[in-house]
Parts: sequence; structure tokens; C-alpha cells
Amino acid sequence: MDEIKVEVSPVIRQGGQQKIFISFVDSGHGREAEAVMPGGVFIKNTGFSDNELDVFKEYLIKEQENIFNTAKTINPLAEFFGKRNKS
Repeated sequence: MDEIKVEVSPVIRQGGQQKIFISFVDSGHGREAEAVMPGGVFIKNTGFSDNELDVFKEYLIKEQENIFNTAKTINPLAEFFGKRNKS
């Protein structure tokens, strides 16, 4: 697989549950997949094969704790204005 960028959203409260959206982006080939956690369910896929999605799912399961910890540190307003949280 070429270089895939992983993007993590801040924690979002939706329907009384906390959710995080994770995007896998291959901008060089116009491919993108998006999953929601908890659960690691893919809600969008443009161009990735089922085998690639399986690899991403394994990554989500393995890195779940790190993903949640990262999402908790994201300041949505700072991200919107392009300012990264430098911890």
C-alpha cells in the first residue's frame, strides 16, 4: 500500500454516545475510507479493497486506546482554525 494518512476527529457526542471518526486517506490515488469508533464500522469507502479495509480494521482494534487518547486531546476550534495542539 502507498502512503496512507490517518486522520482522527475529536470526540463527538451523538445520540447520547461518544464517537470518533477515523479517516484513511490516500490522496495520491483519490481513495478514502471512514470508520466510526467504538466498533470500527466503516461508513464510507471510495477506492479501497475489502482486504485493505480488513487491514485498517485490524489497525483500529489494535490502536483503539491510542486513538481514543488522541481524540480526547483534539481541540475542535483550534483544528478548525488550523492550530494544532502541541502536547
